[in-house]
This record gives sequence, structure tokens and C-alpha cells, in this order.
Amino acid sequence: DRTKNAHLKGRKRFNADFEDTKQLVKNGGFLVHGWRIQKFRPGDDEGSMEVVIEDSHTPDTSISLTMLVDDTSEYPKNHTVFCYSSDSELDARTTELVNEIATSPARPIVDTLERFLTSLAGKKYQEVDMEDEDDSGDEEYVGMDYDDDYTAISLVTTPSRLLFRDFIEAVGAGYRPGFIPFGGDDFCLTISLPVITLSESIPARALMAWDRRLLSRSQHLTLLISGHSGMYPSLSSDGAYSSTARRAGVQLKFQVGLCGQYKPSTVNAREAVRRYGLVLQDAEDEVRIQKEKELAAAMNFYDADVDMDEEAVPIVPEAVVEEEEDEGRFDKFSLSSSLESLLDQSFLKVVRLRRQFDLGWAGAELLFGEIEKSQMTAEDVYRFKTKEIKAAEKEEQKLNRTLPHDPLHGLGKSEDINLPLTAFSYLIRRLTLCTRYCIVCHNKLTTDFEALKPYVCDSKLCSYQYYSLNRGPSLEYEIIHNPQTVDLLVSLTYSGAAEGVLDEPLPIGMGLRVPIPDKTTLVQPPTLRGPASYPGVFLASVTAASSPTPRREPVPDNRGLCDFDDLDIFQMRASIAAMINTLPTVEDMKKHLERKVKPGKSKPKLRELDTTVLPAAWQILRWCVASCTAYLEPITSGAELITNLDPSWRQFRFSVGAPDAEAKFQAAVAQSQASNVNAAKYPSLFAFHGSSLRNWHSIIRHGLWYKEVANGRAYGHGVYLAKDGQISMGHYAGGNSTMWRKSKICPNACVALAEVVNLPEKFVSSNPYFVIADTTWIVCRYLLVKCPADATASAPAVDKTIPFVKLDPKHPLTLSNNKISIPEPGYTIKSLLQDRQRDLVVQEPDDEDQRIFDHVERETIIVDDDDDDAPAPAASSSKKKAKPADDWKHDPKWVSFVLDKLMPPPTDSARSATMAVQRELRSMLKEQEAANSLRELGWYMPPEFIGDNLFQWIVEMHSFDPSLPIAKDLKTAGVNSIIFEIRFPPSFPLAPPFFRILTPRFLPFIHGGGGHVTGGGSICMDLLTSDGWLPSYSIPAVIMQIKLAISNLDPRPARLAKDWQREYQVYEALEGYKRAAAAHGWQIPVGIEKLVR
Repeated sequence: DRTKNAHLKGRKRFNADFEDTKQLVKNGGFLVHGWRIQKFRPGDDEGSMEVVIEDSHTPDTSISLTMLVDDTSEYPKNHTVFCYSSDSELDARTTELVNEIATSPARPIVDTLERFLTSLAGKKYQEVDMEDEDDSGDEEYVGMDYDDDYTAISLVTTPSRLLFRDFIEAVGAGYRPGFIPFGGDDFCLTISLPVITLSESIPARALMAWDRRLLSRSQHLTLLISGHSGMYPSLSSDGAYSSTARRAGVQLKFQVGLCGQYKPSTVNAREAVRRYGLVLQDAEDEVRIQKEKELAAAMNFYDADVDMDEEAVPIVPEAVVEEEEDEGRFDKFSLSSSLESLLDQSFLKVVRLRRQFDLGWAGAELLFGEIEKSQMTAEDVYRFKTKEIKAAEKEEQKLNRTLPHDPLHGLGKSEDINLPLTAFSYLIRRLTLCTRYCIVCHNKLTTDFEALKPYVCDSKLCSYQYYSLNRGPSLEYEIIHNPQTVDLLVSLTYSGAAEGVLDEPLPIGMGLRVPIPDKTTLVQPPTLRGPASYPGVFLASVTAASSPTPRREPVPDNRGLCDFDDLDIFQMRASIAAMINTLPTVEDMKKHLERKVKPGKSKPKLRELDTTVLPAAWQILRWCVASCTAYLEPITSGAELITNLDPSWRQFRFSVGAPDAEAKFQAAVAQSQASNVNAAKYPSLFAFHGSSLRNWHSIIRHGLWYKEVANGRAYGHGVYLAKDGQISMGHYAGGNSTMWRKSKICPNACVALAEVVNLPEKFVSSNPYFVIADTTWIVCRYLLVKCPADATASAPAVDKTIPFVKLDPKHPLTLSNNKISIPEPGYTIKSLLQDRQRDLVVQEPDDEDQRIFDHVERETIIVDDDDDDAPAPAASSSKKKAKPADDWKHDPKWVSFVLDKLMPPPTDSARSATMAVQRELRSMLKEQEAANSLRELGWYMPPEFIGDNLFQWIVEMHSFDPSLPIAKDLKTAGVNSIIFEIRFPPSFPLAPPFFRILTPRFLPFIHGGGGHVTGGGSICMDLLTSDGWLPSYSIPAVIMQIKLAISNLDPRPARLAKDWQREYQVYEALEGYKRAAAAHGWQIPVGIEKLVR
């Protein structure tokens, strides 16, 4: 029964399927077309299986295989099965079939084995589909053909009626869809929305707190959807992949980022969805680079202004400027990785549950989470959790006003799903609600307090991933762009730890290994004072009077380190303070991270700054920054500065609480204006809130709560605020002696300035201090930090041209009896939003998108790989544009001159490789023919030089940017193009092709050349080796990556050699390729020497 284990997933499903298969083999029931599985047993590693297959007609014939499931947690939908045989005498065809297992779509164990045995017997495999669906819409798919032995799919991208319909629906919902062809059958769908539009449903202060880049300039929140395998649509009406899509190996992938345009450029989109990268350092320069590294280390090479390679100095700033001007760039932001993992892992599964049980997003998410935890069937979980699911649906209905349009609501069971619109609507919904869900596991948070920034749940695994695997905000970004805030957060954490009040959240579950603190460093928390005649400070959590019992006695290892989680609360505080003291200054960290490095080389890492600092200390630094869920940023504009304030008080923007805290506050203000005459004239009051420096680590994370008392409650229970700042700044914000000694701003006191609803008669007390019980009536606006005079010398001047708050004369706000003025809180953000609105330019659809909107149908082309007389593609129904008169022109004489000396083509081939090369050839010629301009295409494959052997190609690369040195050299020499030879191995596409330049000869790197061309004319790129190559890469895409590499000016520009007429020899190319691979540690493909000799 193939459905027996269908309700299981991951390792449980794998183990169950393994045992069933083992039993089937034991009973002698695994016989397919005369081939029988004789032995089936577990291997040495998890997920590995040893299989022995015999031919029932000739029992002496057997095959031994070792199969490995790479990740059993992804079984049976998203895993890969690697297979190899220890038999030394396998014929070529069997070896080919063994290799093909790794490139086949994910299937259960039985299906994988049946498919292999069927192919081994030379029969056509009939796909067994346990979740078959109605494929009545398959006429919208593009053509496909089948080989006798196994399914082979040839796809041609066509803007179908459904794609046209889906684009129109997306535009109707207010979004901008897009289509980006990558060449051949490969393409990517995009859908976007100007970020300024998000501010209508998400508070601007929340967007700023999540990532300042969201409102840094005119940006579009952009979703890229790739992995279509040349077909659309790939989903059936129930949300599952159609059988056609599964046979084609469709695996949708999602990328989330920001773009200055409604969709990224083709180059940037391809860069975003690809999984390989360029290594920009030429192998022949390794010795020089190593010497430079040693010299740099000897000279304490930390200053960004010092660079031992003088030739690279002017290039770096030019590259940065050019990158910033690229409107088609696709940039990730702080929430990108979390949202991408949500879409990749959960989106399609949640859609299926919605369609199956007729649920909304909230109910389907709850159902999905319960299924994942219980490993029960969806029907069983739904039956047991119906009440909770309905409650979740009802709760979300209250938020419908702020949530995006739901394209699945009211969609008929048999109606097609609009994939881009549904995915983007789900993305915006989860972005709007991101603070309510764990940023790692994506489950709903159950905490009473909703933070301004997204955070993690109380799971230790999530905490570990959030801090240790950088799933939270980028520490490096904050150090570079907001060093004062990082300095302040570390200082406040140190103060709280050193004075014995630091409490939850603590860096538990992060796997920290720390020394056991000396008993003399343990500090008891301060004794709580009784009621006093001054305003108290009330915190969300203050140290308990006694230490909780440790989980276990800490046991140090041979290095004297123990598990941080085993320490008691007093030891934890002492350990945190000790670790922080070992860190370098934030200023030194910033300098280190901003060091100039050559493109392609890894950026400086914090841990490299001081190798004597324990890894736990760097993790605690990350925790200090990432655990702050408030918005805290130094004010650098005079338009936001408070007047009449001592310049020794540094001013920070300060927001804490849920993203909708501002909306709740404004609603309370509006209600007070309607019910109170004085409030109608003066809507709000301002007051100060002071506390000892040691308490601010907690206040910044929790807000002005009053669950615990720090100073007393003489005037009732609530948050205490003073009208005269001198009271808060003097007694309650008094400095202490436990400041972090490496701090640059050296804070010794902190005071918050808050805005409150002007209804003092409803306060717990209003004289002499405000005591407010309802914390929704309070919004923090400023954090004032007392610093030494030299730390505030460069404070900006106050801009008195901006509007100031009209303060209620009944409750004047003073500081040392001087009245102070406060800028209108919303003025700056309103001005920013207006600027972004003016920056927004609505772009017209490009040619590809316009073709879809015009609904120009192209004829579906069906190509039979085995038919030599296949008909030529029919002419497009749209009139093809003529190529420009000044377009690049192919020179047959230039190419034929080189080909006269070309070595013979490869002799080895394989059926699967032949089919793959044929597909690539069709893709190349199709893209070349469809190009409006050869100059824009950048390469040319001369049809007249396509020989009988398809495993050897000739391709010209041309039309470089005229400003590049290589373009100038080519023009001076009168060279029409760079001629490449491409040789395909018999194991293609599992192994990479070999690229080499035939002519002209380039200047070697050791003589001042560059462009990632080795001394023998081969290309120094990891994607052309076994380590970097993937079977999914297309040749047109690889050619463009090579062109980009040659065009790259770093570390040196490509130039022609003086003897450029001298052709490269094949042995030079091979040796250069091998040297490059050896220098970088890349693995060269098996049989490379035979391929090029």
C-alpha cells in the first residue's frame, strides 16, 4: 500500500518507507521487468542504503549500489538521492543510469528503485502518483516529448492565456507583475509593490525600526519566483504541483528583496536566483596575494586608508558608486532570509491546506504547525483542532482592515490559482504581522508583550539559530551604520550585569562556552527601597531576591570552559560582564569591518579582529544588539532636537512596544479630544522618566511597565513621569561606577522623554508627578543619554524653522526651571514619506511584460529529440523587429582563420549527454535568433561552424562596454571578437563543459593583466569545476557570467598581450585550468585531460 506512510514526513517517513521496502525485498516481491532486488540493507551513514540487484534471467549478473538520501528531514519531497556503484565493470549505459538518479526529482524509496529498474530493463517508466490531480488545464503547458527509456522534457516558454490573466489580476490588486527570461526555457516571475504603499498599513516607524533601508529611498518590495522549469502554471487547482510539473522537476524558489525599479534587471535577477558565484582571484597571483597578506598582518593592516596594492586603490570607490546607481539591483534586507524560508518551506503546503479544508491563512497556518509537530494526517489534526482553528480564523478577521487582499478567498475548488498574486499577498500579510510570529520557526508567539521588531519564540533551537546562525538583524551592518547605538546597548547590558540586575532575556540556548566566573565577581542585586516621596521606576523584570537553582553543576572542559546555561543567575551576570570586557571598542570593530578588500574575497569578520577573544564574547555582543526589539537611533538632524537641553545629554530617537502602539496612542488622543475641551486644544503632554543606568537594558526591551518596583510607589501603582526633567535627570538617573571601560560615548545616565494623553484627571496621580496605569497612553519619543563633554562635541544645531509641539500651559515642561521645546513628533516622518512619494516614478512595462499584457500568443513548439527531420519552429505571430543597422556583425573569415588550427572534437559521448547538448544548442540558437540586437546579446554562435559533432562548439564574445580597457584594446587591434571553444564531456550535464579562449591572447596576470583569464586562456571560475557546477546551469547564462568576469576591473582589468595574434594552445589552457583549481582547492572533473587531448 503506497499510501500507508503518506501521513508521515521527514525522518519518520524515511524510516517507515525503508522498513517497508526491506520487508518487500525479504518476501521476494521486488521484481520489475526481470530485475530483482536481492539485498536491501542500511548503510553506515544516516540515510544510506546498500542495494544489490540481479537479473532474474541471468542470476550471475548483479549490480551493487550505495544510495544516500542527503537530508532525511526533507524526505520524500525535497531530498536528493546520491548513488554510486563499487562495481568496476559496469557498462557505460548502466553507469549513466546510476548517475541520473541524483538529478531526478525527489521520490519515495520504492518509486526511485522502480524507476531505476525500469530504465535498466529498457522500458518506459510509468510515473506512479499517489496524489494525482485533474490535469484538465494541461493544455496551457508547453510541449514535451518522451524518450523510450525515461521521460525527457523539452520546454519552450510561452506567455499563455493564464499568465496574461494572472498579470491582469495582479495589476488589479495594486501590484506590479513582471516576466524575466533567462534564455532558453528558463525564466523568473516577479511581483512588487512600492514600499511607500506599505506605509498605509504598516506604521512608518515600524518600517524604519525593521530596516532603515525600507525607507532609505524609493524602493519596491520585490518577490522573485524561480524554478519553473520552463512551464507555467505549475500548480493545479488544489495547490499541489501538477503531475506534469513533477515530472519536469519543478521546484519553486522564492527570493525577497528591495529594488529601485518594479523588477530587477535580468543580470541582477539571475544573480539573485543562482546558487554559484565567481571567485575573482586568479590562481597565478596566489603567491603575490599571500605575501601581501603576511605584510598586511605585520603592519597591523586595520586602517581602511592603507592598501598595499596601489593599483586596486582607485577602482574600489568607483565600483561602489556604480553599484549604488544601478536601479535594477536586487538587495536583501534584514527580514529577507526569514521571509524566504517561510515561503520556501511553508507557503505551498499552507495553500494546499486552505484549498483542502476551505480555510483562511490563519487557520491553515495553525493546522500546518500542528501537523508538523504531531506527524499526524491533516484530516486527524483538523478533527482534533477544529475549535482552535476556527478561533484563529475569527481573530484574524479583526485585522482585515490592515491586511492585503486575499486572492484565495471565494476561489472555486476547480478554479486555477494565481501563483504570483497569492504568493505576494501572503508575503505582505506575513510582513505586516511579522512581530507576532517567530522569525525562525514562523510559529505564532504566545508572549503577552508584542515587540516593535520581529523576534524569536522561547525555543532554544530558535534562539540558537537566531543568534548563532545570523537569522536576526545584521550585527556587522549595525556596527558600520549605527555604531553609537551598538556602543550604548553594550554599555547598558554591561551596567545591568555588573550591578546584578540583568535578567530575562538572557543568552540561553546559544551554546556559549565560558569560563566559570570567580566567586569574588558575583554581585547581589540591590535591595528594593520602600515607598518614597519621589516617582518610582517600574520595569518588566528585575532581579529576584534569591538565585534559582542551577540546572546542573557546571563542569569545565580541558580549556576551563563550561556551558553558560549551567551557570546560576549570579554567575551568568558575572560571565556576561567579563565577556563584554574582553571585546575591543566598537570604533575598532567599525574600522575593521570597513577595511578595503578586493571583490570576490571574503569580507573581514569580527572574530579576525582579535583572536584572543572567546567566541562566546562575540556571541554575547550579537545578543546585546539583536535582543533589542526597540527602535534606537542617534539624532543627527537639527529638525528633531529638543531645545534648551544641556549638550552633554545626547539625544536618541526611541520607540518601544508593538508596531500598532502609535495607532493605539493616536486613537486614545482622538478620543480624549472628543471628550475634553482642553485636550482638543492641547492633545498631549510630555514628561520625563528617569532610572538608574543599570535598569535601562530591561526598559529598552520591555517598555515602561510597572510589574516590579525599583524605587517605590508613594503615589500609586503606575508609570511615574516628572514634569521637570531635573528630577528625573538628577536623582533617579544618577550615574554609577560600573560603566563599560571601552565605551566611546561613556553613558552614565539615561532619561526617557515620553508623550502622554492629556487627561491628567484620569491618571492615578497628577501632582506632583504623573502616575499612569494605562501604558497605551504613553509613547516614548526620546532617550537622553548623559555623556562626557567630548563625546557630544559634534552635536547638530537645532533647526528652529520646523513646527514645535504646543504644550499645555497648565503642565509646563521644564528643565532646571527653563522651558524646553519639542519638535512635532510626526513632522520628520511625514516629510520623509512625502519625499518618498515624490521620488516614486511609475515605470512603463518593458517589452517582455508588454508582450504578455498584449496577450500575443506564440506557437507551442514540440521537438522530438530523436527525430532528425524535426520541423523548424513556426514563425511568430508577431512581427519580428529588424536588427539595427549599426549592429555587431559576424566576420566568418576571422573565425575560419582560427578554426583551421583547431584540434579534433571529443570522441566520447553518451545518449543522455547528447540530448542535453541538443537542448542547450536549441536554446542558444533560439535566444540568438530572438535577440533584437547582437550587440545587446553580447555573444554569437556562428551556425555555419556547427559541425557534425555537437560536443565541440565555437562561440564569439563581443560588444564589451567601450569604456573598458579590453574593449579599447580590441578596437585598436582590429579584433572583431574573442573566440571561445566549448568542449562537452560525455557526462554532461552532470559534469561541466570546458571553456577556453582560442584567440586573441590576453596579458597574463603576473604581467599586469586580469579579467580572470589564466595564462593559458582558460577561465578561473569555480562554476566551471566539479565543486561549483550544477546540472541546472544553462550555457547562455554561463557565457554571460564569463563575460562579466572578463569585464570586471578588479583586481586588474583584462588587457590584450603585445603578441595577441599568437593563438593559445590546448595544453596551455589545461595547465592553467589545473593550476587555478589546485590553488583554490577546487576539484577538477574526472576525465578532463582526455576531453582536451
